[in-house]
Amino acid sequence: MAITISRPGEVGGYDYKFINFPPDRLVCNICHLTSRDPYLTTCCGHVFCKSCLDDSKKSIAVSNVCPVCREEEFVAYVNKQADREIRSLHVMCTYQERGCEWQGELNDINNHLGNSDGCQFEDVMCSNECGKMLQQQYLTSHVETECPLHKVNCQYCHITGEHQFIEGEHKEQCPKLPLPCPNNCTVSFSHLVCGHNGHDDSYPTEVIKFVPREEMEAHKEKCPLQEVKCLHKCGNILQRRYLTSHVETECPCRKVDCQYCHITGEHQFIEGEHKEQCPKRPLPCPNKCGLESLLHENMKAHRKECSLEMVECEYYNVGCEDRMMRKRKKEHEDEKVKEHLLMTNLKLRLTEEKLASTESRLTNLEVMMHQLINTSASSNKLVGSLQWSSHLMAARVTSVTQICPVTLIIQKFTHSEDDVLCSDSFYSHSKGYKMCLRAYRSGISGGKGTHLSVFLRLMKGPYDDELTWPLGGKFEFKLLNQISDCEHHSGTVTYDGCTDDDTAGRVTDDNFVRGWGKSRFISNEDFLKVTPTCQYLKDDCIFFQVSKL
Repeated sequence: MAITISRPGEVGGYDYKFINFPPDRLVCNICHLTSRDPYLTTCCGHVFCKSCLDDSKKSIAVSNVCPVCREEEFVAYVNKQADREIRSLHVMCTYQERGCEWQGELNDINNHLGNSDGCQFEDVMCSNECGKMLQQQYLTSHVETECPLHKVNCQYCHITGEHQFIEGEHKEQCPKLPLPCPNNCTVSFSHLVCGHNGHDDSYPTEVIKFVPREEMEAHKEKCPLQEVKCLHKCGNILQRRYLTSHVETECPCRKVDCQYCHITGEHQFIEGEHKEQCPKRPLPCPNKCGLESLLHENMKAHRKECSLEMVECEYYNVGCEDRMMRKRKKEHEDEKVKEHLLMTNLKLRLTEEKLASTESRLTNLEVMMHQLINTSASSNKLVGSLQWSSHLMAARVTSVTQICPVTLIIQKFTHSEDDVLCSDSFYSHSKGYKMCLRAYRSGISGGKGTHLSVFLRLMKGPYDDELTWPLGGKFEFKLLNQISDCEHHSGTVTYDGCTDDDTAGRVTDDNFVRGWGKSRFISNEDFLKVTPTCQYLKDDCIFFQVSKL
């Protein structure tokens, strides 16, 4: 077996691999390959390829000189006999090294190469023009399944296009592309996959977790796992599958009816604030008298009559501190007649002594004032100070109940055992509401430990049956400066429709009454300060002035 190795190309002789070496007479004397289109010279009889001979003529100065014998004016003609002999030589396929086993005449190699039915090892260009070179044997598979430009149908919407477009840009936008629900829910499609059109329960419902892109937004609107806000705007966010249960049975803002009075409102209000105040709610008597279903609205009236209610003695104003059940009140008064008379007599005597002492002090103060006015008429400041001191002195010794505007004194401010100090009682107006003023030394609520807290508090009075309830109006209370009639510290409270009933309502034996005022009335620092012109706490007492505005 003879093998000829040379550079590939159409110019020059044949560089195929011949089965046997061609004879020298068929070899070109320029390229030394088997001659292609052989020409024979008349001068020396050598064979040349036509292309080699043409190139030789172009490269020498004298164009008509034989490349071998250098004979001038030689003649070369086509050697058809040599050409037929060369074309009948047997050669191997150019791609024999790749595994092609074809052998045949040189004249047939063109039919073997460049033909889809010929050499399967030949390099060819992709027919889809994707630019890739590959062996003929792989072309069909590449063109049909691998080439990015081969035509395919979208498996979802069935449009036709190039593979790289369908699997790329189009797939990102295909309206039929099945997508997983972002909530990871399972979407049931009955019999769509199995193809069963009947209604036999033995065929399971196909459960798939994908929704076509074009239906995704509609699916989200009904997806059971989609998070949604409560319809009652309570602020809760929950999955749609729990929404109905939440709205109907759990939401604090859902509408419900009170089971007692049947008004409608939000659940949190009906079961909270309203339930505590519902006038139709049945309650047991707190005294355990045997009545178990008293309406809330009738409770106050019942306690005024309940024989087991704890009440004060009629003579508590003169000193009797006994408390007893209402059914034993008359028995108590009958047993304590002598003690009550003694208490009443003692109270009367003390009151007369205080009145006499007060009248004496007032008389002395008036004498002193006249003397000072007569001797020091130009000293207006001193006179004003004395008049103010006289006013406070009168408040200090006054024990009779007063009517607004009223000046009140609280004594033993620092030495009292109680933290809550009360003034004497007073009336809002003639035959008006009975009240008192309460001062909390250590403060309460927001003023605890930092402020003096001051509150007005209603009391049970003799004119309550004639008054309108609840109390309404605006009151001012001033902490008085004991040096002069200036630099007083004041605050106001208003009783209106927003004031709680246990603050502005009528006081009875069976209800608890709260005060209404300022928990941060004055800071401890300002309250205890002492300056040449201002002092609130003096001689261990403080003064307040209360007025109805």
